Amino acid sequence: MKARLHRALPLLLGLAAGCAQVPPAPPSAVAPAPSRPSAPDPAVADAIAKHRKLAESAQKSGDLASAAAHLQVLTLLEPANDAWHRELATVRASIARDAKAEVQAGNAALAAGDLERASRAMLRALALDPAAADAQKALREIDRRRFTRIQADRSARAMSLQDQVATAAAQRAQANRNDAGDGYDVEQAIEMFRAGDTAGGLRDFKAYVDANPGNRAMRQRIAGVVADRARELENQGQREQAAGLYDQATALRGDAGGAWAARVPPLKKALSQEYFEKGSRVFRSDLAQAIGFLETSLRYDPANAQSAAKLREARVAREKLERIK
Repeated sequence: MKARLHRALPLLLGLAAGCAQVPPAPPSAVAPAPSRPSAPDPAVADAIAKHRKLAESAQKSGDLASAAAHLQVLTLLEPANDAWHRELATVRASIARDAKAEVQAGNAALAAGDLERASRAMLRALALDPAAADAQKALREIDRRRFTRIQADRSARAMSLQDQVATAAAQRAQANRNDAGDGYDVEQAIEMFRAGDTAGGLRDFKAYVDANPGNRAMRQRIAGVVADRARELENQGQREQAAGLYDQATALRGDAGGAWAARVPPLKKALSQEYFEKGSRVFRSDLAQAIGFLETSLRYDPANAQSAAKLREARVAREKLERIK
């Protein structure tokens, strides 16, 4: 028995050693659960769907301003969606293009003296782009012209009885004139002037007034014809030509009592301001031209303090440049 145990002992020891050398198996690792994407906020999803629908509806109806507003909201709700940014840029470009076209149409109407059509076009431009500075400026000019027209209409309705009587007297005197030659010349000059020969008509009017300074009735009639033409030019936006003809009318009449007298001061103030702005724009680039514009501004309104100060500044600058040269 002991002999068998003695022989088996090495085998048992070897098995024990082998078992000691085998490392224990590591505990099995638990695999992490797969992450689930977070569900979108239902309120945000509803808002995106709502503003997308509103933007599409606005674009179909031509309301680009509303479409841009809804697309702007979409870019805030879903900033990573490049499609909203591209669509917003496209709509804004269309707004800028359409607003510019409306302003151009409005300016054309304004130049033609059609204030109502010009106003509608400018309002459409502002509906597209509330920040359109050209449309805002044009609407202010339209309001100014409307006010000027109202004043002129009131002045025309309030024309003095003296002028009405003088005009009637001139017509009666013309009918009964013994010297038909002078009368024919005046009538011919009036027709020529009304037909568009402004320079020739004015030349003949002046010649008649120089030869007949005491004929108040005829002078008033001639002056009224010239003033009517000036009013037409003013309504067409040709303000400088109108101002010149108003001055001619006053000179032919011989006094400042014409029904058009109230139109002249605001017209000249507006022209003075226009030339001040022209002079200011070219002040840094062309001093000579700026001085010319500012001098013209003061001819229209000698009391324009802005133009007087700017003209002094321009002349000082010119003198400095000449000394440097």
